[in-house]
This record gives sequence, C-alpha cells and structure tokens, in this order.
Amino acid sequence: MKPQNIVIGALTILIISLTGKVMAQKEGEPEFEMKKYYFVFLNSVPDAKELDSAKMSEIQAGHLANIGKMFDEGKCKLAGPFIDKDPMRGILILDVATEEEARKLMSVDPAVTNGFLEPVIRPWYGPAGLKVFPKGD
Repeated sequence: MKPQNIVIGALTILIISLTGKVMAQKEGEPEFEMKKYYFVFLNSVPDAKELDSAKMSEIQAGHLANIGKMFDEGKCKLAGPFIDKDPMRGILILDVATEEEARKLMSVDPAVTNGFLEPVIRPWYGPAGLKVFPKGD
C-alpha cells in the first residue's frame, strides 16, 4: 500500500471521528468548524544530483529553517518526514489563503530549489483551529 493511501486513510478516520463529535454536540456548545488547508506531499526527485555530505547538510538545515519559519508565521500546522525510504519523503499542512501562496512558500525551500524534493500540493478540508505543538509546548 502506498504511503499516500495510508495518510489519506488515516485522515479519513480522523475526519469521521471528528464528525461524530459534531453529531453528539449538545445544545449550547460551540459548533465544530472546518476550513481549507493545503496538504503538501514532498516527493524525492528521481534523478537528483549527487552532492557531498557538507552541501547536503547545508540544504537540509535550510529546509528545516524554512519549515520553522512557516511554523513561526502560523502558516505551517504540521510537518514531518516519513520514516521509510519511499519516494514520498514527508508532508506538511499549510494554513494559507490560496494554493498559489502554498506554492510560493514551497518554491523557496532549499530542498526544492536544489532539486531534491518536489512538492505536490492538494487542498484539504480539516478542523479549524488545528494546532500541533512541535517542540512539546
């Protein structure tokens, strides 16, 4: 089974479980809200150039700094790598107004600009106010 299918299946289960909470809502409780996010699949580029480990470390540091900046700006809600060696290397959930803005954010990522990762961006409908605390806050 492809990792993308596993991710989509897991998200479907999450949405169904959250829908149950909406159905069980009691009078006077706030309504559960949904909103559009952009789900980014980061795929490895098949014929990426070979670089020395120092340059690869520099690119990776820039990639992580870019994700950190997006978190700090409130534009990235979740990010992380897959732990296997599949061509789909990682995911991000971006909280931005348009797909164009999502593409712009990914276009400056060093792993993308250096030809190692290719972002595939899909609109995703998820819970409003999605929060993930990446540093154990």
